[in-house]
Amino acid sequence: MILLTKAEETLLMKFHEKRGDRTGAHPGDTLSLAEFRATEAETQGLEFDGSLEALVAHNLARPEGDQYVLTQEGYDYLYTREGRRIDEG
Repeated sequence: MILLTKAEETLLMKFHEKRGDRTGAHPGDTLSLAEFRATEAETQGLEFDGSLEALVAHNLARPEGDQYVLTQEGYDYLYTREGRRIDEG
């Protein structure tokens, strides 16, 4: 089971939010580095340092140039409950 922080989970959810609630994300969907950085700037109270790198380390997303691709593992985390968030306190 993969454990993510709230910041890491927030970034991973961007794949879902890009396509909308009715369609969700699919393996192979992409987001740009700029889209992740915009999320970081808009989200108050979370520390995002190293969060994107953690998604890559967990094989939930992979970098391709300035894009990040949702992997099958990332899809599974989002939709099959194969992971959970770490409660930071």
